[in-house]
Amino acid sequence: MAPGELDAPRTGVTRFHVYLVRFQLLNDADLSLDLAPRLEVGLGATPSSYAPVPAVDPADGNAFYAASDEGPGYRVRTLDIATSGLRLTTIPDLLATPVAGSSYHGLNPGGAVRLPGHSFTEVEFAVRATVDAAWSTTYAFRLVGGGASLGSPSGILEMGARPAVPLNPGQHDGIDVDPVAQYPLAYTAFATATTAILASYALLGPTAGFVSPHANYTLTTDACAACHSSHTAQGPLLLRDPAPQATLCFGCHDGAGAAANTKEEYTDLTVPANVSSTSSWYSHPATAVSASTHTTDRQDEFGDQLNRHATCADCHQPHSADGTLAAETTTGEGWTASGALKGASGVSVVNGAAGIAPTYVFNQTSTLEYQLCFKCHSGFTLLPAQDPAHPSRWALDKAVELNPANLSFHPIEGPGKNQTAAMAASLAGPSTYKLWDFQATSTVRCVNCHGDSRKATPSTPPDPSARLAPHAVKNQGVLMANYRNGDLVASIAGSGLTTSLQAYRVADFALCYQCHADAPFGDTSGTPASETNFSLHGKHTAGINKDGPNGDLDIDVSEAGRGNALCAECHFRTHGTTYAVNGQAATPRLVNFSPNVGPSPTLGKLEFNAATRTCTLTCHGKDHSGYSY
Repeated sequence: MAPGELDAPRTGVTRFHVYLVRFQLLNDADLSLDLAPRLEVGLGATPSSYAPVPAVDPADGNAFYAASDEGPGYRVRTLDIATSGLRLTTIPDLLATPVAGSSYHGLNPGGAVRLPGHSFTEVEFAVRATVDAAWSTTYAFRLVGGGASLGSPSGILEMGARPAVPLNPGQHDGIDVDPVAQYPLAYTAFATATTAILASYALLGPTAGFVSPHANYTLTTDACAACHSSHTAQGPLLLRDPAPQATLCFGCHDGAGAAANTKEEYTDLTVPANVSSTSSWYSHPATAVSASTHTTDRQDEFGDQLNRHATCADCHQPHSADGTLAAETTTGEGWTASGALKGASGVSVVNGAAGIAPTYVFNQTSTLEYQLCFKCHSGFTLLPAQDPAHPSRWALDKAVELNPANLSFHPIEGPGKNQTAAMAASLAGPSTYKLWDFQATSTVRCVNCHGDSRKATPSTPPDPSARLAPHAVKNQGVLMANYRNGDLVASIAGSGLTTSLQAYRVADFALCYQCHADAPFGDTSGTPASETNFSLHGKHTAGINKDGPNGDLDIDVSEAGRGNALCAECHFRTHGTTYAVNGQAATPRLVNFSPNVGPSPTLGKLEFNAATRTCTLTCHGKDHSGYSY
């Protein structure tokens, strides 16, 4: 890197104002250069040391923080700098060509920058001087990448002198205090307030239109006091109520103040309690003690550490949220984050080859819905330890499983690989639990499976873009509908039926039938059907109801299983087939067999071959030695 021109120092800088610090980046080498620029600040014109400018407000003890560029609202975003907008044109490298730059607001470090050989660009950061910026003091900013200086000169900001205190008419200068006055003063005659007074707000009713209290942050508003209390705060970030944060949010989101009754979801007696030892999850634990560890979503609290929690503000940024709904992108990159998630931090990925962990990038704002989920459910964070005896309970890296480079995956980050006529017919066909008519080329949302079970009503199905937040639901896995994927068979003795084994029940797989036609799964004839590429679905789910050699009910136990098969025995990893068990290779069509399915004793292998359309395995006591379909 080579330094460029240097502007004159900016003098007269005042506190609480936003300033733009811009640098030129020049790559005078032949090879391209990748870096993530970070802004650092030091004291004096030639500091002896520098420290990163924090991307958080408040920034206690820091003279500057990475700020938004306009208005009273905190707008985290990245703006483009066109090549025509580059300020510096004197380039030491005569071969260098311009590249569009970036302007970062509320971000530090900035996003990834790639400079081809012999090229130049400019990056700038918006910074705001805080109350800790000393008057009449010089500060120098520099740009680093990967922990090393980029060879750029320092940008200089010189704080102005302390402004005089203006007096309104009728006010007068004070007088010096008697030097013999003793402190502290006695205060026994005063009462000390220990409990914050709850404020009440008259929101407009439905007929007049709803006005959110999370708005209108002007310098004269008192709306901030609905959540924050300057002198009697009982929670972090000057929150009015003590942790967990849900205590404060439920003050309005209880069906009385706000339209969304989130408190009712968490107090619903039909929702079982989470059991971490068996990975039985029914809610995002926003009311748990672990939620009290949250500080602010402006900082990375999850990266490379086992610190997953679910405070309300981990998913919702109340200062930025609005009423917009999620939308499927026209470029096939998934669904946008809805207004309810607007401003919440997340993790974007740069994918590589199938089965390889991507590059994770923490962002102050989630532009796509799945980026919010990746903050906790990907290898960006430290995932819980895997119990070798129970692969069905493993918390896996969803970014790896959903990589569009994989052979098979549910289409979260991009359209799926199976775009056959049979898949199109399956998605268009009817079912008892049908909610949506996606296309074979569609992408879907995480919340189309992990969503609010109260809204899974086939008679009045929600729009695919609706708010389906998975706060607390009655189905294991925080699933929108029932999905039986663990116990292989259950006794129904005393039910009046002649068999001791349970017959096929469409309700056991309601989650799948929210999108897929259910007809092929109850048809035991083996007759080809237009809605599936596998004519023996019904033969397995409804036509093998007989005693097997092993009556164990756990899908994680080798050779366990009696009676009819479950979807999960052939589609064990439903997010993607990358993490198949028992040495299986990744395969298409979401086929990867569960731990209770073993190798064929005849051929000595466990395999699904999509090219030859054959299965080689042992399941429910049956040897499939290269069975074709």
